[in-house]
Amino acid sequence: MVKALFFDLTDTLQDFDWEKQWPLLIEIIKKETSYTIPIEDLKQRYQQAYEIYRLGKIKRDFDFFEALFRLLGLNVSKEQIEKIIPQHLEMRKNFTHLPEKYEETLIKLRKHFKLAIVSSGVWPWGDYDYEKIFGFEMKKHFDLIVNSYNEGYLKDSGKLFEIALNKLDLKPSEVAYVGDSYEKDILLAKAYGMKTIFLNKKKESLQGDITIKELKNLVDLIKELKII
Repeated sequence: MVKALFFDLTDTLQDFDWEKQWPLLIEIIKKETSYTIPIEDLKQRYQQAYEIYRLGKIKRDFDFFEALFRLLGLNVSKEQIEKIIPQHLEMRKNFTHLPEKYEETLIKLRKHFKLAIVSSGVWPWGDYDYEKIFGFEMKKHFDLIVNSYNEGYLKDSGKLFEIALNKLDLKPSEVAYVGDSYEKDILLAKAYGMKTIFLNKKKESLQGDITIKELKNLVDLIKELKII
């Protein structure tokens, strides 16, 4: 019997239009440094710096941008970075939003299940989005949040699942994991012994134990979720 739902964060509990991010950031960097960075170079180096940040190996946005500009081979001053940081956060409101009926869905689910977030995202950015853009703390509807930034492990190591299960005193078979990536969420959770709920936003032919198109669909499946 399923007693808890574990959720991925990025593109599951929080929607992104990633392609809007790059031109906005390129313009901010150009304004503050006069450097024009080719978009593909920015994407590659941003991802490399992101990997360090989401593991908690660096703890501040300043360190992230220092790493980014070092990887790009650009000489950017401390003062310039400090001007870029708040604009980088502010621009996030242009490409992230909550799924339809987010709070209504989680309130109803929490009457039946323990809810947790298990994610490999950069947590300072997630906290900013919820508090400054969405207007409430991320933890509002959850019993537990476990993330790579604080624990030092990525989700694909299985360690984050282990930590969450131990803290909530659950067995893998008592949990269904909700995620939008078949490879990074569904196959990983299944290998760990969990039930799976595939948020199939891209209309792929793949299936989880349960497959949904939108987060809000979970409310109509509460009875089914308990017995998968």
